[in-house]
Amino acid sequence: MISSKKNFIIESRMVPQPCALQKFPYPISQKENYKLCMEHKLPYWVPMKDIDNGMTFCPHDLDRPAFGTDGTDWFGVSWTYVDQVGGQMVTPDTFILEKPSQWREKLIFPDLDQMDFTVGAQEARAKIDPSKITGYVMQDGLFERLLSLCPAEESLSWLLEEPEDAAEFFEAVADYKIALIEKLFREWAPFDLLINSDDWGTQISTFMAPSVFEKLLLPPMKRIADKVHELGLYWDCHSCGKTETLVPYMVELGFNFWEAQGMNDLKAVKKKYGNQLAIQCTLDPYVLQDPEITEEEVRSYVRRVIDDLGEGGGLILAFKALTPMVYTAVTTEIFEYSSKKYARERAGMKK
Repeated sequence: MISSKKNFIIESRMVPQPCALQKFPYPISQKENYKLCMEHKLPYWVPMKDIDNGMTFCPHDLDRPAFGTDGTDWFGVSWTYVDQVGGQMVTPDTFILEKPSQWREKLIFPDLDQMDFTVGAQEARAKIDPSKITGYVMQDGLFERLLSLCPAEESLSWLLEEPEDAAEFFEAVADYKIALIEKLFREWAPFDLLINSDDWGTQISTFMAPSVFEKLLLPPMKRIADKVHELGLYWDCHSCGKTETLVPYMVELGFNFWEAQGMNDLKAVKKKYGNQLAIQCTLDPYVLQDPEITEEEVRSYVRRVIDDLGEGGGLILAFKALTPMVYTAVTTEIFEYSSKKYARERAGMKK
């Protein structure tokens, strides 16, 4: 890491790109290239998050208030946006349950049949770029929904002390999620990729043992997976933290890729599961936001990441660049270097 010994504060919030994107000579559409990567085939270049894909958001989906805002969701959970970290958290001291075992009496699921998601859908459809993969974020996965309802220590104890009750809770939330996915797919603007947002880990490990995940979360997640695949959607496992021990379950669930963070051993995951699960990783902000970094250092760093994790495809890169030099160097090097690398691999496959 170039900046491992330098002391500066990184920008963690969502920020606009600092300059216009250079036009690249795409040999196929960005959408088709993304598909090749997600289908574990050799793409023509390493796809770039937020450049080779687009997003659509339904304002009627109140599983959580719109990103960047405060508000109350369908379940009565109060959310506060924290600008310093660029994310939402449950408003302190407002949990709607004292203990998770109260969920049957106090948790009221929204009646999705009574909601009209078609309002504004025509305008949203017109904004979708057909040349890019369109994603939709499914907020608050099964485990995050539990953590939003009551204190974490109560939730985690409950998983071990009352696993049967916890299993029924997760199945009930899965029923709701399946109905929500169906409604979004049928009534809102068309999307290709469902992003399952459910953080399962901390900086050092998973919140629960893999055996607990397998017993409590895997069965309802399989039902959600069945619906995703029935609708012909790709899907992405957005799960922050050190969750590499859960990768076998991600593969079993048929996730096309995993949004992985750098505390995981991504090289080992790539080596073992590279033909079954693509990896989206974020370029190190302590490198890209180093105020003293040079253009050649940026390009060299990008090449190293692609060489380490991009062999044979299966890599999507995300990044945050704060200056025009870094933004242009990153995007250009990703496209040009990976295009040449994959062209050589493709030529070798034809021999």
